[in-house]
Amino acid sequence: MTESKTLPYKLRQHVNLNGDKTDYEQDLEVSIIEKNDVYLRYIEALDEHEIKVTVRLANDHVKLQRRGIINMNFHFEEGLKTDTFYESPAGKHHFQVYTHRLLQSVDTLIIEYDLYQSGELLGNYKYKLERV
Repeated sequence: MTESKTLPYKLRQHVNLNGDKTDYEQDLEVSIIEKNDVYLRYIEALDEHEIKVTVRLANDHVKLQRRGIINMNFHFEEGLKTDTFYESPAGKHHFQVYTHRLLQSVDTLIIEYDLYQSGELLGNYKYKLERV
């Protein structure tokens, strides 16, 4: 049976890209869909664009999908490096994601990870989605 409800959340992201640190914060309405796994769906603002986001919470991993001006599918599994593709107006890129920390529940999702391209570290990220 599929159950769905919408609740308020706060999204905080910390980006350290080549030494340039940026923090993002956004209040969101998140739809929670429970099937075999739990899915969190919300709209994220990126400049003047809206990006549809789906987060799949599974037993040992999380998948984060963004669709809009950028398209990406990130796979996070603590202690592992995973492959992903990222499409934007600048083109298609192949990245690797190394997940340092993954804490997941319907109320709080914390992902700390490094982003690599061609084996070179591009930056460190912290993603925190928390019910308020």
